This record gives sequence, C-alpha cells and structure tokens, in this order.
Amino acid sequence: MDWTLDETKPSLRLSVAADVFRVPGTTVATVRYGGSWNVKAATWLYNHGVEPSAPNLLLGAGYVLTKAKFRLGLGVVWIDQENYNVNGTRWNIDASIAYDLSDRWFVEYQHYSHGAILGVKDDVSNGGWNLVGVGVIF
Repeated sequence: MDWTLDETKPSLRLSVAADVFRVPGTTVATVRYGGSWNVKAATWLYNHGVEPSAPNLLLGAGYVLTKAKFRLGLGVVWIDQENYNVNGTRWNIDASIAYDLSDRWFVEYQHYSHGAILGVKDDVSNGGWNLVGVGVIF
C-alpha cells in the first residue's frame, strides 16, 4: 500500500454544518482558504441550546494532509465566546476529516475543543463542537 501523501492544492472551501452531539441542530458556516497551511473563519447561524449563548465568530489556522479524496486537518482556533455546555475556553484545538465527493463538493466532520483529555483546563466544560456538514470548493 502506498502511504505517500498527495499535494493539498490551495482552494477556497465554504461549508455549512450542524452539531451532532452536544447541541444538535446548532448550525455553523465556515470558510477555509489555503493549501496544506490554511486559515479559517466561521460564524454560528443558529443557536440551539447553547448556554448562555452560542459564539458569533471563530478564527483559526491549521495544517491539512491529503491522501486521494481524504483530508485530515489539525489546527488551533479562537472562539469569541465561552459557554457552559460546549466550549469552556476561547482557544481550542481544531481537528477535521473531509472527503471530496467531486472536484466541487465535499463532506466534512469538524471538532473544536480545548483538550481537557490532554490535561488542558480540565476544570471547565469541554463537550466540544462536533459538526457534520457539506461544502463547496472554489
């Protein structure tokens, strides 16, 4: 089996995703630009049960590995608001996996959390955002 990674081509990726675990139905729109190294921004479109309220803005940067139609990403994001039941800190780890359905469409799972399982700020909530969505590539 060939384990050589493919080049991650620069692109603009827009996606809309919904949380599927802690606050199902909460919807987030994300834009990511770059190749292997990339930047991203997101906004919460619909708040469903986030206490006291959902964030408004996410900004981040990360690195993506590509193999065939799969992309694995790891980075760091800043979320403008903390809340009691999902993310207890503003700085969070960004992990993602995506699959390109075509040259234009993809599906993606994104997870944002501050890493309590790694011993980082284990005294605040860390349910994390678990977002499943679909996106378009430009």
